[in-house]
Amino acid sequence: MWSVAIYYTVLLITVAVALRRGGPFERWAAYTALIASVLTSAVSPFPTWADIEFNIFVIDVLVLLSFWFITLKTQSFWPYWITGWQLIAIFGHIQKFMFAEILARPYSLLSVYISYPILLLIIYAAGSSSRKRDVAA
Repeated sequence: MWSVAIYYTVLLITVAVALRRGGPFERWAAYTALIASVLTSAVSPFPTWADIEFNIFVIDVLVLLSFWFITLKTQSFWPYWITGWQLIAIFGHIQKFMFAEILARPYSLLSVYISYPILLLIIYAAGSSSRKRDVAA
């Protein structure tokens, strides 16, 4: 339960930083993470991770598409990183689908903790976006 509280704290900090200091793409990425997290909690509040979590997989694919679209629309490099991290999460689902013997714990850890580098990168990008605007002004 503490891990969920910590995650949502980091997520809300990410959204706040993106709103305060980020540009439109940083806000878009933060909103994508927020919406995906809320949807995941709503559709799979207590995942077992014994089999592929199909609902979470679908949400993760939609997040990948959103991050990919950001990558195509901006000149910045950070969207490539968050898209790559999200792709790793997708591959975790695919591996669980292909190899049922993968234990629930490693599958859940990959699916859950892959979000932290993404959130931290969005925070970094929002701070960098603010500095770029300050320099340009």
